[in-house]
Amino acid sequence: MRQTVLALDLGTSQVKGLLLAEDGVTIAKAKRSYPTRLGPQGEAEQDPMDWVSAVTMCVKDLAISAKKQWPPAICSVTGQMHGLVLIGKQGRPLRPAIICSDFRAHKELEKILGRIEPERIVGITGNPPLAMFPGPKLLWVKTHEPSIYAAVNKILPPKDYVGYVMTGEIATDPSDASGTMLYNVHSGRWDEEMCEASEVCTDWLPPIRSAKEIRGKVCKQFAEDSGVREGTPVIVGGGDLPSTVLGCGVNNSKDVGFSLGTAGIVFRLAKAVSQSTIGQLFNFVHILPRTLVSMGSCPGAGFSVKWFETAILGRQGSDSVPHSNINRSVPEGKPTLFFLPFLLGTGSPFMDYKARGGFIGVAHHHTSTDLRRAILEGVSFSLRQSYDLLKIEQPEVRHVLVCGGGAYNRVWLEILASVIGSPLSVLQEKDAAVLGAGILGGVAAKWFSTADEAIHMCVKTSGIIEPSREWVDFYSEKYQRYLQICELIMALRSKRFWE
Repeated sequence: MRQTVLALDLGTSQVKGLLLAEDGVTIAKAKRSYPTRLGPQGEAEQDPMDWVSAVTMCVKDLAISAKKQWPPAICSVTGQMHGLVLIGKQGRPLRPAIICSDFRAHKELEKILGRIEPERIVGITGNPPLAMFPGPKLLWVKTHEPSIYAAVNKILPPKDYVGYVMTGEIATDPSDASGTMLYNVHSGRWDEEMCEASEVCTDWLPPIRSAKEIRGKVCKQFAEDSGVREGTPVIVGGGDLPSTVLGCGVNNSKDVGFSLGTAGIVFRLAKAVSQSTIGQLFNFVHILPRTLVSMGSCPGAGFSVKWFETAILGRQGSDSVPHSNINRSVPEGKPTLFFLPFLLGTGSPFMDYKARGGFIGVAHHHTSTDLRRAILEGVSFSLRQSYDLLKIEQPEVRHVLVCGGGAYNRVWLEILASVIGSPLSVLQEKDAAVLGAGILGGVAAKWFSTADEAIHMCVKTSGIIEPSREWVDFYSEKYQRYLQICELIMALRSKRFWE
C-alpha cells in the first residue's frame, strides 16, 4: 500500500481535504462548509467548533473514498491567515474567531499608529498597518470585551487551532506569524515593540517553529472523532498563501501565480522586501527558507461573483465560481460599463478596507450577462494593478500560473490573460492550497528530497489560455479608464464620503 498524507485547508468558507500519495497522485478529495457571521461594522466571525466539526466530517469522507489507501502516514494543515482565535486556560475558545475579512478594528489601529509611526511598522513587519491583522483585532477585544481579554491564555491563527485540536500542541510557523502585525520579518521573531503598541502579552503568543516540523501526534480524542489513527504525526504547516504558492508550482522569482478564489491574489517569490513597492504589496514569510512571498490582493474577487448571483439575482446557493451565462464578446465602440470590486475594500495598491465599490456606467440596455462580464473585468483590472507592481523589481516573467475556483471558468481566464497580456498556465489541481499542504507533508515525511522535486512530481497543468487578439487593445484602453475611475473613487473616500 502506498503511503499517503492527509492534507487539510481551512478556508474562509469551507475546509478542503486531500489525500496525496507518495508518488504525487491525488487519491481522494472532500470538502465541508461552515457559516460566517457578518455584521454592519465590518464584523466577520466563525465558530472554531464549526471548523472542528467540518474537519472531522471531511476526514471521514476521505476515509470512505480512499478505502485501501487509509489511514494516512502523516497529516498537514494549512488555512486562512490573519484570523484570531482566543484560547482560555481551559484550552477552549473564549469567543468566535475573528477572521481575515473582519475590519472593525479601525479605531484600535489608529490608536496603535499613535504609538508607532506607520513607516516604522512597515519597516518591522514588511506590511502596511491594517485593521485586518490580529494585533488591532486583539486591541478591539480589550476595548469592547474586557472580560474576554482578561481571560486570554493563548492566541492562535485558525490553522494552528485545528492543529492544536488534533494534537494538543500549541505552535505556529513563520508564515502565519508574519501575517499578524506582531512579527519582525527581519529577525524572524515576535516583535516586542509591536506587541507593546498592540497591548499583546508576549506570553500569549505561540512558539514559532518550521512549517515542516512535526507539531505533535494525533491525540486520542481526535482519533476517536475523525478516524485518523492515534499517534499519526502532524506537521506544523504553513498559512494558505505559502501553501498556495507551493501548490501552484511557483518556485522561483521569474514565475507569477494568480489565485481566483473568494479573494483574488497575485504573487511571486522575493528575497527581500522591495523598497519601491513597500506599503502597496504584502510581504509574508514563505515555507521555503530565506524566502518571502510578495503578494497583491483583491479581497472581493470571487466574493463579488457570489454577491451578484445571490444578492442581486436571488440565486441562492451560488458560489464564487462565475455563472456560465456570460457575455462572450466585447462591445463595439468605447468601453462604458465598469465594476469596482471593492465590496470588501480595495487591497493592493490602495490598502483601504473601508473603500466601497459598485457598477459605473450602467445603462438601460445592459443585461445580467453584461454585468457578469463587467465583474470579471473589474477583478482582472484590480489584479493587474498588483501584477504590474510585482514586475517593477523583476520585469521578466517566465510563466504565469493560475488556480482557484475561478480557474474553472474559461471566459474569466481569457479576460485575465487579455488584461495582463500574457498566456496563463492553468493548473490541473485548482485547489492549490490543499495540494501545497500535501506537498509539504510529503517533504516532511522525506518522500521528496526537496520542494522542487515535490513540485515536479505533484503539480501539473491542464492547458494554456492565450490572450485574445481582439480583446487586448480593448482592455488596454478600458484599463486606463478603470484607473481614472479608481482615482475618483479614492478621492471621495479621502473625504470620508461613505462615513
